[in-house]
Amino acid sequence: MKKKIIQAASAFALSAVFLVVLGHSRMITWLENKIYDNRIEVTAPFCRASDKIGVILLDQDSLNWAQKEMGWSWPWPREAYGVMLDYFTRASASSVAFDMIYSEPSIYGKQDDEAFAQALKRNGRAILAMHTKEMENQNQDTGPIQELASACAYIADITGTADSDGVYRRGACNNFDKSTLSYAGFLVSGELPSELVFSDKGGINIRYLEGLERFVPYKAMIILQSEYEIRKAEKQGLTLDESFFEEKGLLSPEQFKDNFVFFGLYAPGLFDICATPISASYQGVGVHISLLNTILEESWLFEVSSAVSIFLVVCGILLGFIFGSSFVLKKFNSIMVKSVFAGFILILYIVAAYAAFYKGYILPVTMPVAGLLISFIIFVFEDYIIEGRQKKYLKTAFSQYLSPAVINDLIQNPDLLQLGGEEREITAYFSDIQGFTTISESLTPAELTVVLNKYLSAMTDIILAHGGTIDKYEGDAIIAFWGAPVVQKDHARRAVEAALECQRKLEEMNPELQALSGGKVFKQRIGLNTGFAVVGNMGSVQRFDYTMMGDTVNLASRLEGINKQFGTYTMCSKATMESALNNQCDKAFRKIGNIAVVGKKTGVQVFVPMEKSHMESETLLLQEFEKGLNLFEKGDFEEARKVFEANSQDAPSKKYVDKCTALINNPPENWDGVIRATEK
Repeated sequence: MKKKIIQAASAFALSAVFLVVLGHSRMITWLENKIYDNRIEVTAPFCRASDKIGVILLDQDSLNWAQKEMGWSWPWPREAYGVMLDYFTRASASSVAFDMIYSEPSIYGKQDDEAFAQALKRNGRAILAMHTKEMENQNQDTGPIQELASACAYIADITGTADSDGVYRRGACNNFDKSTLSYAGFLVSGELPSELVFSDKGGINIRYLEGLERFVPYKAMIILQSEYEIRKAEKQGLTLDESFFEEKGLLSPEQFKDNFVFFGLYAPGLFDICATPISASYQGVGVHISLLNTILEESWLFEVSSAVSIFLVVCGILLGFIFGSSFVLKKFNSIMVKSVFAGFILILYIVAAYAAFYKGYILPVTMPVAGLLISFIIFVFEDYIIEGRQKKYLKTAFSQYLSPAVINDLIQNPDLLQLGGEEREITAYFSDIQGFTTISESLTPAELTVVLNKYLSAMTDIILAHGGTIDKYEGDAIIAFWGAPVVQKDHARRAVEAALECQRKLEEMNPELQALSGGKVFKQRIGLNTGFAVVGNMGSVQRFDYTMMGDTVNLASRLEGINKQFGTYTMCSKATMESALNNQCDKAFRKIGNIAVVGKKTGVQVFVPMEKSHMESETLLLQEFEKGLNLFEKGDFEEARKVFEANSQDAPSKKYVDKCTALINNPPENWDGVIRATEK
């Protein structure tokens, strides 16, 4: 008996020491953050969106409308924001915050800035944004130009502070002695909140809702259309009652009376992306809106004291000791039975923690649960079981999207995997079947499943064989990358070789696929891009994906679609080509052009990778194409068209004939040789 008591006391002390050490580890912080994020996600549907918040988004539909109806290319003239601001002046909105930094004079001229400045003055409650960056113990501000700065009611700081894993969980009222975009609305309206509840970690814990759609956002074009129609009606002396707006499908300014209005960018490639508990790619303006909503709804999240946290951890250790020790529960020697009891207590506590969170109290989860588990494991399992479980976890978690060779590397070197996300240089891969909608419409669900599984399986095998990581499948689309989680210096070369092998394999499979799909020819478009991106496990504790995000990823996606504009099927950026060649890639690359994808001003040189034998067999054709391309980029469209027309058997040349004709009919101003895409 005495020996068992000593063993129990030693095990209890060992558990406590282990927990103290564990409590200072980055993994515990990461896990507690992810459980916090999941509680935000689970309780979000039950939280209320304030009806005092108005959200206006400049989306792709608005860009398309402005291009077609107003002749505005991106960026819009600032007069457009002034028109919207006049609309909210009519509405008597409490404030209007623009999540945009007007740090440079308008490209449309000084009068454009003057028009916006006058609208700012007329409103009197408009807030413009600035960004603050700490550099060598001093702050460097990037804000609006002086003419706009002096005309607005307030210049708010949009600088945010993320946790160590890059997730924005808290928001400040002030950054660097300047009010944030969320809180500035209170200052300019004079409607100061009666209470603010701050976190011990600094700032206010933000209660995120599922997404911006909970705030019923409106498109920017609707606001512009409404204001223009109001001005027209006023000139005609028409009555602006509810029927006027209903008949024209417009918005009455009354809907935004006393609202805190936010204007932000939402079109692909324009808005800033940040990681939040709700999403790894959340719109930046949504963080400001969510913080304001937390204050308006007083949906505070209170952190329990250190004493309560320690008490809960001690209770966890005691419960683990009770269920894991045969000394206490002599009748229950079965590991299965003990595990069921311990699991029930764990679930009960986690449910209680989620219920408390809904009510506004943040109970610690990781350390109390760890206390129970550790003390339980010490009495039941040996150390080698712990190691085995870690290996099993890695194999289970990554077997669906990593090659066996990569999984073995991770098992041998688990530190290579940085959970939560990190910046890496990778090569992103996007592929899509041409005309898949038409193919799918001609097949039954069962037939479509067979065809799609054959295609995806074959392509996946090739990607994994080249050491790639499958990000996800979206219908017939495959999204993958090289360079993570295991570092691969030659990731670009691997991606290029995999892409060409996938094309060859699809060509071999076409007879079989045609037989299964009623004679439909299968062709796939592939886009590749190399650069830095954030990669890691994104999501919740219960469900996560090892994924990638960032501009590098977005460009790869766009290049897949850009293939349509050139009649090509595999396209990569110059960055991918150079990285591949620098790592002993034996493929050839054909330059196709210089293109700026939607939402970007700067052009990117794009290439078609191919086998050297293919390039050598078409030397004359490719030389003529290069000649035409040089003329095209210099702006000699007439001569370029002649060269391309003589090369009519070449698909990209045929596409360039059309481009030359269009540019001849509508000569561009300040031609720089860059083709600007108008669609994805």
